[in-house]
Amino acid sequence: MIALVRLFTYLRNYARPVAWSLLFVLVATAMNLVQPKLVEFAVDYGVARGEVRSVVLASLALVGAAFLSSGLHLASGVLLVRAGQGMAYEIRNDLFRRIMSFSFGNLDRWRTGELLVRVNSDVNAVRMFVRLGLLMMIQSILMLAGSLVVMYRTNARLTTVMLIALPGTLALFFVLAAFIRPLIMKVRERLDALNNSLQENLAGAKVVRAFSRQEYEKDRFDTRNSAFLKLSLRVGYVIAVAFPFLFFLGQLAIILVSWFGGTAIIENMLSPAGGGLTLGQLVAFNEYALMAMWPIMALGMTLQFLTMASASAVRIRELLDEPPDIGPPESPRMPGRLRGEVTFEGVSFAYGEGEDALTNISLTIRPGEKLGILGRTGSGKSTLASLIPRFYDPTAGTVRIDGIDARELGLSTLRERIALVLQETVLLSGTILENVTYAHRVATVGSVPAAAVLRAAEIACAREFIEEKENGWQEPVGERGAGLSGGQRQRVAIARALLSDPDILILDDVTSSVDARTEKQIIANLYRALEEKTVIIISQKVNTIMLADRIVVMENGRIVGCGSREELMRSSDTYREICETQQEIRA
Repeated sequence: MIALVRLFTYLRNYARPVAWSLLFVLVATAMNLVQPKLVEFAVDYGVARGEVRSVVLASLALVGAAFLSSGLHLASGVLLVRAGQGMAYEIRNDLFRRIMSFSFGNLDRWRTGELLVRVNSDVNAVRMFVRLGLLMMIQSILMLAGSLVVMYRTNARLTTVMLIALPGTLALFFVLAAFIRPLIMKVRERLDALNNSLQENLAGAKVVRAFSRQEYEKDRFDTRNSAFLKLSLRVGYVIAVAFPFLFFLGQLAIILVSWFGGTAIIENMLSPAGGGLTLGQLVAFNEYALMAMWPIMALGMTLQFLTMASASAVRIRELLDEPPDIGPPESPRMPGRLRGEVTFEGVSFAYGEGEDALTNISLTIRPGEKLGILGRTGSGKSTLASLIPRFYDPTAGTVRIDGIDARELGLSTLRERIALVLQETVLLSGTILENVTYAHRVATVGSVPAAAVLRAAEIACAREFIEEKENGWQEPVGERGAGLSGGQRQRVAIARALLSDPDILILDDVTSSVDARTEKQIIANLYRALEEKTVIIISQKVNTIMLADRIVVMENGRIVGCGSREELMRSSDTYREICETQQEIRA
């Protein structure tokens, strides 16, 4: 409940509609409380005395009160729709901003399916509670309190009968809420697992089909779906059993009121002194008793809203309260352009609680240097590159950019002045032009690529195949680059990085899907176009980095060689082994 109450701060921008809604509910409840009194007046002063005028006046007043109550409830509901939707809008925005602030370390801990459920399904659960559950709860509390007050003023003895039944009903409600809430949390967790399975299968559809594992994935999805179904049914059964029992307690209270009230009227009629409870008062009291029990029924109806919203609020707060592993410094240093010097001083790094992926790395990359990093799979090449733009921070040691600790530089400076083309090439849905200009939107004039776009595409050897497409630069690109070959996606990604005009360019094995001739041309173009810029090329292939000024050889997270090709052939066993292996493969 605390997490849910904390989320109500998102209603501060909608305080006025919420306040008006509560006022309308208050007045509507008052109109409802007046109606039994009007019935009492019609029975005791109209029917009992044969005064038609009293019955007509009471009936007209009843119609007016009912009409006003309905109108106020309608207005209150409309206002709460606005507040609930606005609240959901702001929570989703904050959740998305929080996710956008996450570093790679945060994203490593969260699965895509979990994030989707929290941003969509969990936010909707809170919104539905604000829209329906909250209104019913407030109205129920007002109706219950008002009914008890009026009943007590009508007949204290019969009110005592009601007070015997109400506490038990309320206690049952809270016991059910406490019992169901952990079940709802488990339901949301099962939904996370279900969404993760769905997301993984959609993202890896080609892999699943390539290994003919459709039946296996169907069975795995069915298992998770069945677990979700069983737990959801369990929650549904508990609520389904609770409703009739709560209704039974309410009916029992009405029966007791009718019994004791009817007995009192009979005794009053037989008493020579008269007075006491009248028939109109009993009819009105029965209506108030129903009004007092209706809130209990309504609270039972809101039980599911409340428990789901409470569980979802906890999950939303978990995401909102998680701090980014990497944040901007308090007083960031914001140099204009970078000279391009990168220094690793005794750097070590581990993913989570695992073993070190990098161990005691010391290396200086000079401004304008063309550096090749070579190593087998798992040697730490990509990890080393990801520390430069602070996708991760080292667990030991320091990374310096132009002599400044990278942790003292503004993140915007690092990310704008350092371009890293990741090993996994990801393009976004849209056109080729939109993907190339993703980091530099001003580089287009309408739908026509500007000179800078064309130049970046030429350097990446992408312009020719782009302009051969049926729609040219406006050729649509599907999710994650669908519609383009692996080599075409890589060249578009390189062009995208070049267009950002970086001071340091890092290419992480991004020519693996390109033929040898095109790869050689791309590397030559890069060195020529970025003659004064620092370029770091990571590869498992010796030929890719042959033209580099220096080559760093990595193995098991350590630097085991550094120098020119000729120097490494003499001094590095690892480099010679890689060269010999690749020569044998080519042979």
